[in-house]
Amino acid sequence: MAEEEGGAEDTSFLRTEDMVALSCTGTGERVCLSAEGFGNRQCFLESIADKNIPPDLSQCVFVIEQALSVRALQEIISSNDAEAGKGLGSGHKTLLYGNAILLRHSNSDMYLACLSSSSSNDKLAFDVGLQEQSEGASFVQGSTNPGEACWWTVHPASKQRSEGEKVRVGDDVIFVSVATERYLQATKENSQSIVNASFHVTQWNVSPFGTGLSRLKNQPCVFGNDVLRFTHAGDECLTIPSSWSLESSETNIIVYEGGSVMQQARSLWRLELARTKWAGGYINWYHPMRIRHITTGLYLGVKEDSNDLCLLSKEEATLSATCFYLREVKDDNKVILEDKDLEVIGVPNVRYDDVTVIAQHMETGFWLSYKAYQVKKKNVGLVEEKRLLLHEEGRMDDGCEFARS
Repeated sequence: MAEEEGGAEDTSFLRTEDMVALSCTGTGERVCLSAEGFGNRQCFLESIADKNIPPDLSQCVFVIEQALSVRALQEIISSNDAEAGKGLGSGHKTLLYGNAILLRHSNSDMYLACLSSSSSNDKLAFDVGLQEQSEGASFVQGSTNPGEACWWTVHPASKQRSEGEKVRVGDDVIFVSVATERYLQATKENSQSIVNASFHVTQWNVSPFGTGLSRLKNQPCVFGNDVLRFTHAGDECLTIPSSWSLESSETNIIVYEGGSVMQQARSLWRLELARTKWAGGYINWYHPMRIRHITTGLYLGVKEDSNDLCLLSKEEATLSATCFYLREVKDDNKVILEDKDLEVIGVPNVRYDDVTVIAQHMETGFWLSYKAYQVKKKNVGLVEEKRLLLHEEGRMDDGCEFARS
């Protein structure tokens, strides 16, 4: 993204390499376009209507990979030259209404495409899903450019915008498939929310997730949706024990553990900022977030009438149970930022392996801390186990650092 005077990032307009989430209310509630990309290639809709039920936004992120005029795209598609289209690298180019764009699914690296199949009751509609670049109509053998089915033109949904204008962050837009001339549509069919390409228009809100330039320029920084480890005291990390189970409060525990676990998947966590707009922005002080365990898909939190930390299901992961924010120091100041101060890309002040952070539970104001127990382990004897809990005052060594996964 371009820079304004003074070095601040201009986040008013969309550019190639920016990450976005596409949301709409075409089904009667606010939903996001989502996809898995592994096994199931068809797109679906993820509800973001209830703040107390966390959406999996990692599946909703698309990167604006290229933006071309329709004329330039048609020249590439009609050309039989395998070299056609090479050198059209984005370079953080500003997106204009009327441009044809590629949307690359961040998780799978496949492209949003209008598929040739049709599973809808509307027999004139096509399925929408993910496609690799070497598939689909009008693909030139030997070329590295996606086929025509992967391209979409962007049009303003508001009369206050016109073709050729810059697309602003947060604009409502209409997407049209270049291959089929059908609209990207979200609708309800047999009481089920679906997405397809049809002759019915849906207005999509382009919610900014993160920018390509911020991640390029500030690689040491921690961003929303990053997968990482919480390291503690230099030689241990936040994890679930190898004997972890959801069955009881005695086995559903969180611990600090050292040794080989620091290279194992059970010590990986994702920081999910509790918002949709700029959910992939910088991790900042006082910004509410959930901490999601990668291998179980569950959320770090506490149950009612308990201060012992455990993992909670998506349905249990209310804001009051699972929301934390990061602090530089422990004090009695309880800071609640307004939405206008939260829905921003933020500033690059939390870095990997450099900045010590202290996690505070938002609802209770208690600190993420631990209590040491003597536990008898088979073939080992008595060992110290540091079990995580929330504490009103905590310990002197409650600070953690972030390590890349």
